[in-house]
Formats: sequence, structure tokens, C-alpha cells
Amino acid sequence: MSTRITLIRHGETDWNAEGRLQGHLQVLLNRRGRAQAEALATCLQDTGFDAVYSSDLLRALQTAWTIVRYNGQQVRADARLREWDLGVLVGLSRAQAERDQPQATRIRREHLVDEPIPGGESLRRRFERVTGAVAEIAARHRGECILVVSHGGPLGDCYRRAVGKGIEERMRIDLRNATINRIDIDGNDWTVRSWAQTEHLAAVGLLPS
Repeated sequence: MSTRITLIRHGETDWNAEGRLQGHLQVLLNRRGRAQAEALATCLQDTGFDAVYSSDLLRALQTAWTIVRYNGQQVRADARLREWDLGVLVGLSRAQAERDQPQATRIRREHLVDEPIPGGESLRRRFERVTGAVAEIAARHRGECILVVSHGGPLGDCYRRAVGKGIEERMRIDLRNATINRIDIDGNDWTVRSWAQTEHLAAVGLLPS
């Protein structure tokens, strides 16, 4: 019995628009991000989710709360669904990170999966944390339809797992804000059902991939 999981990246924030690194910092949705969450709520209002999970960071929770407003479901916050802990890079633009934190930036740029960001975590640690959490959620809800609201990095981890790729291989994956992504999980078998649906955002807009 497969668990059908709808994966959502939170709506847009000002820091997304500015290209600043958010990590675990609490950043709220901006005006377009709130509109994106409303568009998600409208698009998904007839989907009978059996349970709803979200990262405990506010930008994800705001998105999840908006989606479930029509049906009053409880949102279960799970810190394991958080974005990559970027340590010393949090709050910096990419240009600032290159200038002020060259070693930490090198970890990101060169995809050094086992080297933690100073003050943060490694890519492999994030991958294991996120995919472990989603696998546990799927096992808890076998045969059910589940909504998970998280972040770009964690969505990429789930996509990798579903297409049989580890964290070591670089991949180009569409991880834009507020897109709808669906995977099925049956034990150790993960499958991508659809990815990066954007039709619901036509009137709202979104940042480029």
C-alpha cells in the first residue's frame, strides 16, 4: 500500500527574492508568498489529505496553515523537515558569502557532501534527516494521502531518493516556491508521480527556477 505524498515548498519570502541564505532562521512569507499559499489552498482544497506535516520554521508553517484553512486539519510541525542548517552563512547574500565565508561557500559550491558548514550541518546529514523523516511519516500512514510542507533543499533530497540518486551526485531539480510535487512511497520504493506543478500560480507568479 503506497503512501501518496504531496510535497510543497513554502511560499516566497523577501529573502528568497533577494537571494539571501535563510537556513534555520525564521523568515516570514512576503506578499507574493502569501498569495502563493492562497493559490495552493484553492488548488488543493478538494484533496482529501489524511494528515498534514510541516517544517517547524514559520515560512513553512504559514504556508501549511493557509492550505488547511478550508478543512480545519491540524498541522503537525516536525523539525526534521527544516531547511539545511547553513550555520555561518545564514543571512548572507551569495556575494557576501563568497567574500566573507569562503570556506563555507566552497562546501556549497563544490558539493562537499560530508563536510559540515561551520556552525551548521553537512549535506549528507540533511539528506539523511529529511528522507528519514519522510520515510517514517509514510510508514505511519500506509495507504493514505499526506501533505508535507518543507523547503527547497529537503524537496531536492526527496526527489533524489525517489529517482534512486544519492546526495553525492549533482542534479538540476526544479525547486521553486509553492510548486506542487507528488511522490509515492511503498516501503523502500519511492517513485516520483509528478513534479513542479505551477498552473495554480499563473495569476500570482513565482521566481525563476
